Amino acid sequence: MKQYIIGLNGLRAIAVFFVIISHRFPEDHIFRSLPLGDYGVNFFFVLSGYLISRGLFFQLKSYDNNFNLNVKILKKFFIKRFLRIFPVYYLLLLFLYLTDGIIGNHFKENILWYVLYAANFLIYTQDKWFGALAHLWSLSVEEQYYIFFPIVMVFLFRNKILMLLITLIIIGTIYPFLIDGKSNILTISCVNSFSVGGLLAYIEINKNSFLAPFYKYILYLSILMGVIIICNNYYFTIPFFSERLAISIIAVYLITLCILKENSFVVKKILDNNFLNFVGIISYGVYLYHNIVPKYLNFILLKMNIKQYSFSYSLFLLQTSLIIIISYLSWILFEKPILKLKKHLIN
Repeated sequence: MKQYIIGLNGLRAIAVFFVIISHRFPEDHIFRSLPLGDYGVNFFFVLSGYLISRGLFFQLKSYDNNFNLNVKILKKFFIKRFLRIFPVYYLLLLFLYLTDGIIGNHFKENILWYVLYAANFLIYTQDKWFGALAHLWSLSVEEQYYIFFPIVMVFLFRNKILMLLITLIIIGTIYPFLIDGKSNILTISCVNSFSVGGLLAYIEINKNSFLAPFYKYILYLSILMGVIIICNNYYFTIPFFSERLAISIIAVYLITLCILKENSFVVKKILDNNFLNFVGIISYGVYLYHNIVPKYLNFILLKMNIKQYSFSYSLFLLQTSLIIIISYLSWILFEKPILKLKKHLIN
């Protein structure tokens, strides 16, 4: 199993830029004619599903099926996830708590939802978005999935992984059509994206000879999904069409391209260029801060009596540059040093 796959950081970077554009550009801008923010989040879900499943499937293939070894596999997984996600997230929550007057959005009264990684349930139960904190719903979904999927898979479906993945794809695709409100932000509505990524990981680790044929089929299917997405957004609404599943299929095609065609023009020259690779490395921080930094920047500009605009390209460039700088500093000074603790905690 290849430890590092060229191009995945580029996909992360594109996904996070999709999200930033969706939150910064006005609704009538041409860049908002497609729901790029949703696409970016779904790309992240597929990438997460692929990468965590890939590691877990490799571990399961390497160890016998007994309780102690299963616990060991899960222990390694949760330590890695804890070190990558929790420290910087809770540091941000502390900062927001101490500066609550700036961030607003009822943060203090809802803080328990954020501490428990339940922002998606907060939004669903209140049926409203919480401004600069709204994007935290997807991080809650990811954390809930990280807890649910490995435990269920390792202890209940170790010998029926393919059945589990297909079942989750079906459930995640159907569920949003059955429940009213903002049900598409509930974890059960997102498991299809994670599981499509997990399906690719399953083929790569357990059925590697099928990977090349899978690439051909997923290419044709991705083209079809692209056509349907364009029709659905620009020409006519297609009933019961899951755009999340369609985007997930396209995302899986691009990941498969990175696995099998690392020397192709798209992978080597586009996805693996220095800038996208750099942004991809710090993409967790970029996503975490991208909605919050502009709020604090506006506060500073207001204090300096500098005229503010609802949107301008120069302001967008300033905000995005500042987000990237802060994310880089966060990565170098805080996130990366903490990740080095893995070698001391995992044996």
